[in-house]
Amino acid sequence: MTHPILSRILMLDRIADERHREHQRRSTSAAAIIGMLTLFVLLQYHVLVEHHVPWDLILVIYAMGATKIVLMFWYRFKY
Repeated sequence: MTHPILSRILMLDRIADERHREHQRRSTSAAAIIGMLTLFVLLQYHVLVEHHVPWDLILVIYAMGATKIVLMFWYRFKY
């Protein structure tokens, strides 16, 4: 027996069809790309204007890029 709230959430499968999921996937991908570009511009600002290398920004950019590439390969070979 599941909690009534969980059964209501599971009903979202009837509402959210494949088109909705495809739009959600595309918007999430676009948001990740825009976030990565924004971080890259911020990194360039710190390097060129302030003359200091923020290693935390570099690690975030590499983590976002690596996650995107790994998930692209995962979905490509899984489905």
